[in-house]
Amino acid sequence: MADEEDPPLDVPEESGEEAFRLGQREELMKLQTQFMSSGRLPEKPYLESLPTRYGAEVVVFEWLDFLVEKAGFANTDAALDYYESVDWLSPEAHEDLRSYMHGFSEVDRFDGEEPADLDTNDHVLSLVYVARLASLA
Repeated sequence: MADEEDPPLDVPEESGEEAFRLGQREELMKLQTQFMSSGRLPEKPYLESLPTRYGAEVVVFEWLDFLVEKAGFANTDAALDYYESVDWLSPEAHEDLRSYMHGFSEVDRFDGEEPADLDTNDHVLSLVYVARLASLA
């Protein structure tokens, strides 16, 4: 019957986030394939320095905004320390990211709630951002 409206779909809220995470993992696989096809597999640290190409700064701000928005400054700083310790970031890239991070404001980000801890999916997303930035170098 053409006159009847379709009932709203009862889609769980996390399905949108799951689809986003799946898309990020697919992007990571595509970036890895690009590196492999170019004959230059990334070596650790994956991100030696922040790229200066157009658009790279947007990726940096997007990534740091995600981390700070979810985890706050202390946890974001700890995550960047961790990424350097596992050689995702060089000391130079780490310091540059910290400098960008300090340009963010934490005022009114959490509306009285405490920032959340980063989980495995968040770290996978960070690796996607590292790969994006490395691909722009």
